[in-house]
Amino acid sequence: MHTQPDRDPAPCIRAASPRPGAGRRTRPPRIDWSRLDPEVARLRAGGLSNRETARRLNLNVKTMETRLRHLRLHRAGTHATLRTDEVRRTCLNCDAPFIADGRFLRLCPTCRTMFG
Repeated sequence: MHTQPDRDPAPCIRAASPRPGAGRRTRPPRIDWSRLDPEVARLRAGGLSNRETARRLNLNVKTMETRLRHLRLHRAGTHATLRTDEVRRTCLNCDAPFIADGRFLRLCPTCRTMFG
């Protein structure tokens, strides 16, 4: 077996260099949601299902479901960061959403003062 000591064993492998914009979207989005969102809202308010809405807008059903899930998450504010000891709850008495300070807390602050 012949080896060449001065030759790099892997000449086609380059060291990873951090480049600006790495990890970002390299192409523009295919769907202009700023134009389609009002139309989706109008069709959904009219009582159309995901399948019917997607069919009218010439979209895939899964694309429509993913977009609606994305909108629900942003509307609900689930992207807000919580401390490790905070939990999102719904009050057992009045069904109001609140952020609990501990994992065993089941009543909102208003109901806690009422029953406390």
